[in-house]
Amino acid sequence: MRQIIKAGLTCVLASTTLFAQYGTAPSNYYPDKYNGSTFTGIVTAADNDLLTLTYTKGNKTETFTGRLEAGCSVPRADGSNQRMNATDIPQGTSLQAFFNTVAKKVDQKKVKENVILAIAFDIVNGQKISDDKKLIYLCTNERHVRFRFWGK
Repeated sequence: MRQIIKAGLTCVLASTTLFAQYGTAPSNYYPDKYNGSTFTGIVTAADNDLLTLTYTKGNKTETFTGRLEAGCSVPRADGSNQRMNATDIPQGTSLQAFFNTVAKKVDQKKVKENVILAIAFDIVNGQKISDDKKLIYLCTNERHVRFRFWGK
């Protein structure tokens, strides 16, 4: 009986893992307050500072909504940086959001909110970007970063 339960749980966990687009960030330089959570998907909506990502595999869909903590700092051709807001990212863009989930009070109720601290584009000019070449753009005003290792 234990083996049957164990086998069943293993199948459930394996199928959940294969579908889940939540993950752990690769080792890199991040703001001190970042906890390592990521979500990868396609931009399906952007409004003010909110970004909605959707991942679909077969008939299953996962949706993630997060608020950019600040405009994302992206380099310009002249070497300076500019701020990119959620509405500057076209729908259909494939990206990875680096976020923290925080609790806050709204109308005396505790609600959870995903706060995006950085993003990385998965596809640029139609080409998939490998993890080792992916650029991470910070979306926070915090400028103190340190190398963080999450075991990848």
